Amino acid sequence: MADHESRRTEEGFRRLIAFSDAVVAIALTLLVLPLADIAREVTQDTTVGDVFSEYLPEIISFAISFIVIWVLWRNHHRIMEHFRIYDRVLFELHFVWLLTIVVLPFATAMLDNRHIERANAVYMGVLAVSILSLVTMTGWGARHRDLLEPGEDIEPWLEQRSGTGTFLLLVVAMVVAIIYPATDVWPLLLLFLSGPVEKLLARLRHRGAEKSRR
Repeated sequence: MADHESRRTEEGFRRLIAFSDAVVAIALTLLVLPLADIAREVTQDTTVGDVFSEYLPEIISFAISFIVIWVLWRNHHRIMEHFRIYDRVLFELHFVWLLTIVVLPFATAMLDNRHIERANAVYMGVLAVSILSLVTMTGWGARHRDLLEPGEDIEPWLEQRSGTGTFLLLVVAMVVAIIYPATDVWPLLLLFLSGPVEKLLARLRHRGAEKSRR
């Protein structure tokens, strides 16, 4: 008797990506609902400047969440461009990634509430898990080449893939936020080092790949 749960088709992969895109789109759409409530609550003779002045934290939360989710989806899209099919592990990794996308607006809202201690660490933790799931997807593809689209660009992509350095910096930032809660979001400034760290890791991967070919 055939194991239907083990069946993996390209149509199933397209449905997985379509579902992921739909979840991201819904998460982005839901972000604006609190702002819509604000627009209905304003009183007569209120100017746009008054709204921005009174509800600036909420507006900033919306902007941060929107940009973060957009960047995460963009990275996910670029990774999936190199896959042609999926397996159980890639399927489950999508569950983890989508969970972080759904939770991010809540984590951002907690970050704005100054009365919630170590909310900054929770926010950084959600980001770290989201990026780690993307890095793991890429690493899984590197170990299971049958899941990838054949092409000359696969090897350069695997050697130059990013995310590991960003994840490590987020872990450091989260540890700092846990030890020193008063630092707020300032530990996230470590992410400015992600470029040099990613380049260093890419060079190390390239050297390792050259040694393995010899």
